[in-house]
Amino acid sequence: MDSETSALRRTAFLLLALSVFRWAWTRPGAEPLGAVEADLPMLIDSSRAGEADAEARSRPLGPEERVDPNTANEVDLDRLPGIGPSTAAAIVAERARSGPFDGPDDLTRVSGIGVSTIAKIRRHLAASEGPRSRAPPRARAGIGNASGQIDVNQADQRQLAILPGVGPALAARIIEARQQQPFTSLDDLVRVRGIGPATVEGLRALARVR
Repeated sequence: MDSETSALRRTAFLLLALSVFRWAWTRPGAEPLGAVEADLPMLIDSSRAGEADAEARSRPLGPEERVDPNTANEVDLDRLPGIGPSTAAAIVAERARSGPFDGPDDLTRVSGIGVSTIAKIRRHLAASEGPRSRAPPRARAGIGNASGQIDVNQADQRQLAILPGVGPALAARIIEARQQQPFTSLDDLVRVRGIGPATVEGLRALARVR
């Protein structure tokens, strides 16, 4: 993404935040200005997070960069040609529901991915390690307590990294986010850059918040 496009996107996000601020201030029955001002940093932070997510998704893959569909998060999957946000989320949801993909052609399990899409992305995919077990996610993970779930507020990076759709990088972000503010529910994980609603849904059988 060139610097001009990045600057325009940053300006758009800030204008959106300011528009929300102005609307909240001028609407009938609005809260006092001080209360609205208190929300402004949160709005700006949210806008910046959205911008960072958009920039990460639009970053081209390097010549030697490969994406593993069995471990990559939604952001990196979205960077594959012809995928897009909804299909990236569908890949994460499918592998959480039915287990890892046995190779590029196995991605046709995902709604919206056909042979033409696989032809576009094949050279960008990490080499398959061969057929993998399709055991249910809880048995495959082998983590957590007696219920098979781990507490995302307590688990270490290694435990978090083997959750479906997470991996080492997202595990580190989860730990960083909970240090700033503990999670009150699994849905709070969307605060973590790179985790979307589909990833959260894929974690419900394996993770919990206590």
